[in-house]
Parts: sequence; structure tokens; C-alpha cells
Amino acid sequence: MTIKILSIDGGGTRGLFPATLLTQLESDLGKRVTECFDVIIGSATGGIIASSLAAGLTAEQIQGIYLNEARSLLPKNFWRQFILLNPISMFRAKYSNKGVYASLVNHIGETKTLNDVFQKYGEKPVFLMPTLELNPFLQAAEIPAFKPIIYNSTSETDKDLRLIDIAMRTSAAAINLPIYQKFAEGGNYANDPCVFGLSFAMGQEPDTAHQLRLQNNKLGLAKAPTEIKLLSLGCGSDGKSYVPEEQLKNPDWGFLKWQRYLVQLVIDTNMVANQYLTKEILPKENYLRINAYYKDEAAPAILRNKKLRLDVTDSAQLHAIKDYATDVYAANRNAILNFI
Repeated sequence: MTIKILSIDGGGTRGLFPATLLTQLESDLGKRVTECFDVIIGSATGGIIASSLAAGLTAEQIQGIYLNEARSLLPKNFWRQFILLNPISMFRAKYSNKGVYASLVNHIGETKTLNDVFQKYGEKPVFLMPTLELNPFLQAAEIPAFKPIIYNSTSETDKDLRLIDIAMRTSAAAINLPIYQKFAEGGNYANDPCVFGLSFAMGQEPDTAHQLRLQNNKLGLAKAPTEIKLLSLGCGSDGKSYVPEEQLKNPDWGFLKWQRYLVQLVIDTNMVANQYLTKEILPKENYLRINAYYKDEAAPAILRNKKLRLDVTDSAQLHAIKDYATDVYAANRNAILNFI
């Protein structure tokens, strides 16, 4: 039997883009996203979307959070914003995480756990949310290092973890938000988490330690690539990782030249790698990627001609992202519906 995976990228408040795509999808199908997929994986802002779906929110409710609460999610603070005026800001996050936490409390609550999610959904869908543990417990002889963690709604060992803490951990964006409970965002290695959803779907290792509550007693769904279909949703791109040819005339780059691309290098290279691997593993017809270029001629002028941040809170730009996502969905509607 073929299973379907929904993978949702990270991308700050641009998470409005995939949230709008999913809102359109729910409207077309007349049912919840959670009824259409067997695995839902989201990282960073995609992890917030996945956690919100797991908590029972509709896609339209999630869309409303990004559209109407962006300024309270990422409240501007004079001293945090202007580094030149306040050098202390160089040593602290750009935003407090109190706004994100308050919004999550309001929408998904403080008490829901992974066990609650499992009791509601069982194995359809399984929710996966990546994060990065900065100070993991070390076994004997282990080398100290960051540890990737993929939270799983069928987990036995993590079943008492609060959903709100998982959402905060997966979205604790470096520089923008504080580290949360010694975790940083999953986007550091899985900003496009498609390959990790694919890995879980294909996993066949026996669950000898009873880590999960899957009926097959394995650490994955044990599916072949031909039995997996994966829909991957991006948050839109502004093409900042593209290097103009004139910049490459002198290839002897030092820090000052590289630093212009370092953030995009971290974000985009793992996305490109994960997409490459997914394309190599799955049959061509079993992988559908929907994303958009904000500088395209088809994009609204306010997105093309004005600086667009990952942490966008401008109301006009947010509404433009919603409109653009609606147009992108309409252009790909038949492909998406046929794929599902």
C-alpha cells in the first residue's frame, strides 16, 4: 500500500506560504490535511505547523496565526534591533521567544503531550519534528557533539513531552530566537526535512528497545521507495544563495566576502542536499516539490521590489505572501490533487 508524506520547510514567518497552500488544499478536498497523509514532518516554522496540525488546528487557523500575529510572535524591541546603538545586542537573540510561546499556549495549549497526539491519531498520521540538542547526554566513549533529534508522535520514550516544548525546540532559530531548553531549531540540518520523513517511511530496523508504538515493531514503516509519495512544501525563496557571475571573477574570497553568503550557505546547502537525495531515492513521479521565487515577475510587486525578511512582520507583505501562495496553488492545483 502506498503511503503519503507531507514535508514542510522552515522559513520564519514565511511559514504563511505553506500554511496558505494547505488551507487551499483543505478547502478543495473538504477534509483535514491530517486525513490525507500518513506522515507529516515539519522543521523550524514547519515544525510549528506540524505541531499545530497535531494539536487539532485546521490549516486556515494556522494561516491566521502567521497572517494576524506576526508582530506579536516577533515583537520589535529597540535595543535588540539596533546593534550599532547597543553593542549588547550582539550577544543576545534578535527577538524574545515570549511572543512565540504565548501564541502557542493560546492555540495548542500548555498540557498536550505526544501521548495525547498518539491517542488522537494513532499511526495515521505520524508526526515528526526535528530539532538539534546542543548538550546531549553522552554514553561512554561518545565524542561531545550536537545531536539531531526527530520527535515522533508514536514515541514511547518521549510520550510525556509537551507539544509546546517540541514546537519551541524545533523553531529556536539561531540569532533570531533564544536557545530553548538547550535545543536549537531543526532547520540547522533539516530546513527541508523531506529526507528525514523518507528515512522514517523506509526504516526497517527492529524496535528492540520499544522506542516507538508502531504495530510493525520497527523503527520505521518499512516501505519501499515505490510505495512512498512525498509532497514537499517550501516557504518561498528570494534567491539570496545565488552568486552573480561578476562576484566570481576574483575567486580568492576572504571572510568579508564569504560572510555575505554564510547564513544562506547554512540554510540552503542542507535543503539542496536533502532534495537531491530524495530525488535519487524516490521514483520521479512519487516526489512533488511546491515552492516559489519571490523575485519572479509573477510575484506581487511588494515582494519583488522591497526587502523581504525571513522574519517578515509587515502586514502588506504578509498579505502579499498569502495572495501569492493562493496563485501558486491555483497554478499547481491539478498536479497537487492528482498527486494526492
